[in-house]
Amino acid sequence: MSPLIYSPRLVSLSHSNLWQRLQNNVISQHSRLLSTELARPVRGTRDRFGTENVKYDHILKVASSIAELHCYNHVSTPILELSQVFERTLGDDSDIVGKELYSFIDNGDNKLTLRPEGTAGIVRALISNNLLYDLPQKFYYYGPMFRHERPQKGRLRQFEQFGVELFGHEHPTSDIEVIDLAWTFLNKIGLGGSFEIEINSLADNESRMRYRDAVREYLRKNEHHLSEDSVKRISTNPLRVLDSKSPKDVPIIQNCPKITEYYNFTSAKRFDVVCQGLQSLGIPYKINPHLVRGLDYYDSTIFEFKCMDSNLGATQGTILAGGRYDSLVQMMGGKDKVPGIGWAAGIDRLAMILDENILSPRERPIAIVVIPNREKAPSSENSSADLDSVMPLKNNKLYYHGLNLSKSLHAQDISTLFYHPPQSSRQSSLKTILSNVAKTNASHVILVGENEISKGEVIIKDLDNKVQEECKFEDILQYIMKKS
Repeated sequence: MSPLIYSPRLVSLSHSNLWQRLQNNVISQHSRLLSTELARPVRGTRDRFGTENVKYDHILKVASSIAELHCYNHVSTPILELSQVFERTLGDDSDIVGKELYSFIDNGDNKLTLRPEGTAGIVRALISNNLLYDLPQKFYYYGPMFRHERPQKGRLRQFEQFGVELFGHEHPTSDIEVIDLAWTFLNKIGLGGSFEIEINSLADNESRMRYRDAVREYLRKNEHHLSEDSVKRISTNPLRVLDSKSPKDVPIIQNCPKITEYYNFTSAKRFDVVCQGLQSLGIPYKINPHLVRGLDYYDSTIFEFKCMDSNLGATQGTILAGGRYDSLVQMMGGKDKVPGIGWAAGIDRLAMILDENILSPRERPIAIVVIPNREKAPSSENSSADLDSVMPLKNNKLYYHGLNLSKSLHAQDISTLFYHPPQSSRQSSLKTILSNVAKTNASHVILVGENEISKGEVIIKDLDNKVQEECKFEDILQYIMKKS
């Protein structure tokens, strides 16, 4: 017998092979875990189904129709913009720019951002498409926005907004029109009486600068009572402190000087015209001298529509907000000052507080059920049964006939619910199928069978009154129209 020879090289190779096998096992196990892990949504996002989607459609339909009555045109801008579109306009010390932007560098080294709001993108589109030479411009838009904030009641990381923007009109009547549009919209969707309007004016630049100095001086005297974020903003943008929701800041804000005390004649007169105009239209409002907007580009008239509903949470009562931004075009590189005003409404929040009872009921469909003549029933245990045994040629022709009937009803704008061939014999009985139909909102069911087809007719069953009768092919449409 040969002696056992020790070879470091063989041992090294053996260890190397063992290590490779261990690595392969770990990778294989990890891959199996990944393949079996349940798919889940991104935090702060959600899916919409059923009634919630009906609410969304209702809100968008009403909002779009009212905007178009006011001669606003639909505009759609990209979800992705160059980051400077928002960083330049929203304010470096704003929560949105500082904490909430979804930004990234793409393969071309461009810094891109998922839009957190709609106005800046609309202004960018106005500049990019040379629309500044064809004023006024009136737009409405809707779609998803994105902010990386803590998900809570009434706040999502992906949320939907509807908004309007009006460019080229500086007179205060344009402020009145835009607020009236928002008032009409919220009443039309079914929220009449459940919200209130708060308005304020940030005045012109001269008045605002004097007020900013007064607020800064007041806050410095009370900074030991303020939150950390508010203390930082005293030097950079003290007016933003007035928008703070921190419990520490609220008592200090309540005793802060009021901007109304710093209006010059022009700003005071303009705000008075807006208030008088709202009164003339019968639109109730409340002046809130501490109201500011959380974005740097606002000036003059600002407003918020608030609804204190438990579904929105304790501090999330704003459902629609906006204001005037006469310097925004210049902030984004435009040569001239272009007056602008607009608002945006949170569709998610509106849907949360909208009563389902005000929604129009969906049209009830007609169910179409084919009654096949099985030549050979497939075994429920044999999932690979031959297609001809599951659905013989005669049955194919019956289903084709049912599909043609469904198509002809669609052509008359009649909703149909077509029942396709069942997967197994356990699901194929007429009793089981009709039981499933009864769970839907169908008003009638049309039964298509070989005997009926040979006589040129079908059986129509009234699911509400539990009666059925035979009906000739040529009379089906007339029968349905008479019963609907």
